[in-house]
Amino acid sequence: MATGNIGKKLQSEITCFVCLEYLVQPVTLDCGHNFCHACIVKHWGQISNGNTCPQCRVAIPRLKLKPNGQLANVVQLIRQLSDQAKQMARTSKTCQGHEPSILSFCRSDLVPFCIHCEESQEHQTHDVISMAQAAEEYKDQFLSCIESLRKEKEVIMQHLSDTDKQSQDLFQLVEAEKKKVMDGFNHLRQFVLEQNTFWLAKVEEAKTDIVLETNNQMAIISKELFVLDYIIQDMVEKCDQPALEFLGNVGSVLERYKKKKKFGNPGVFSPEIKHGIWGLQNFNSFLPDAVKQFEETLESGYQLKKQNENTTLEPDPTQEKRVRLEETCQDP
Repeated sequence: MATGNIGKKLQSEITCFVCLEYLVQPVTLDCGHNFCHACIVKHWGQISNGNTCPQCRVAIPRLKLKPNGQLANVVQLIRQLSDQAKQMARTSKTCQGHEPSILSFCRSDLVPFCIHCEESQEHQTHDVISMAQAAEEYKDQFLSCIESLRKEKEVIMQHLSDTDKQSQDLFQLVEAEKKKVMDGFNHLRQFVLEQNTFWLAKVEEAKTDIVLETNNQMAIISKELFVLDYIIQDMVEKCDQPALEFLGNVGSVLERYKKKKKFGNPGVFSPEIKHGIWGLQNFNSFLPDAVKQFEETLESGYQLKKQNENTTLEPDPTQEKRVRLEETCQDP
């Protein structure tokens, strides 16, 4: 009973609070809780009122994630121990009093059994083949699965490459627009400093959105690659085992492969990010005319003010134009 409780506590410590699965590429938040990298990035991407720990609701600084490599190694070791325990449990059911050469394999239950033991009665109506035939047959299945997984990995690697290229291209667009924004506002620094700050913030917001979207897609792809590598490694190692050990838990390994969902392309960058960049481009195409109009308005207004300076105080006739121009700059 005590051992079972310890096992449950240990499993809870290496389970992600978001996906309720074993931690994959775990990261640690400032509050001390651990989550899958992909899970916490996706969770934060779905909320708009700041980033908080899904478990304790403590506010966490944006993008402040600490990779926990040591915990990742512990999770991997516990996975292996769990698989070994299942394999030993199945192997213990096999007769220890006869030679392995008289063992057969039940296709129906996916287990080896001794034809001279009482357990063989359970398989009389089942599809039974020799150990050698079973080993050869299921090794062929494993090799086919490995080939399929490797092809899927190649597709995912291509998605990874495409995502990185798109990210770099978008960064270049943003940086180019940033230069235009800065050059335009240099002419208005003394008059529209607030506008300068506003549009530079837009640039940084676009860059942050790209970083968040890139991290989200990279995390999803990395997690899928990690799972694929684990299944491939497990199958490759199984293929090198002796027939009895190999067939000991062949069913659970195949079940893990069958249950694995096919990778779905996480997609390209969202239209909102590109619309934000297009907004910067539209503003920069408008800015030269706005600067010229502002300078002309300022010059004419200054001359008119000098003419009336020694007479009477009257409303500045250019004030309305200046207000309209400022409103236009705020809403391109």
